[in-house]
Amino acid sequence: MKKKTAAKADAKSKKPMQRKTAIDNATTNAGVDQAKTNGTTEVNNVNPTPEAKPAAKKAIDDALKAKNDAIDANNDLTDEEKTAAKADAKAKADAAKQAIDNATTNAGVEQAKTNGTTEVNNVNPTPVAKPAAKKAIDDALKAKNDAIDANNDLTDEEKTAAKADAKQSRCSENSDRQRDNKRGCRSS
Repeated sequence: MKKKTAAKADAKSKKPMQRKTAIDNATTNAGVDQAKTNGTTEVNNVNPTPEAKPAAKKAIDDALKAKNDAIDANNDLTDEEKTAAKADAKAKADAAKQAIDNATTNAGVEQAKTNGTTEVNNVNPTPVAKPAAKKAIDDALKAKNDAIDANNDLTDEEKTAAKADAKQSRCSENSDRQRDNKRGCRSS
């Protein structure tokens, strides 16, 4: 807003007034035409460059990129969960950009930028599918271990070996190695 006000003030400055005085002082048609050309050229050369809104939109774009990178890095999210979270973040970024476009003052632009980056940053998807599947496997392992323990026909050594086999079967090459290491899975 300050840039717009400054540009208007510059366009209305003494220079056009001086050009009008030059027109008044001209004694020939050519002099009048030259003073008019000089005056309109100076007025037309006032071209303010927007700064606040483009900078605010860039901050929103940067926040969106960072959020998308964080979403992509979250291996607990499925592709569908990632897609939904990215769509949510983009919708919030688009709304923030619209609010920036609608702002008429620098303070309004700054507030829209702050609100927008906060909204984008607050998109924190909760993994659902993978944790549920992992829990189902853990529950199945617990049930299998309980069944092994309850089988009185097995010796302690056979029970230990069967539990180790059951534990290893829940591990896979595509699983999270850090999680598997905590669970005692052997590397293959």
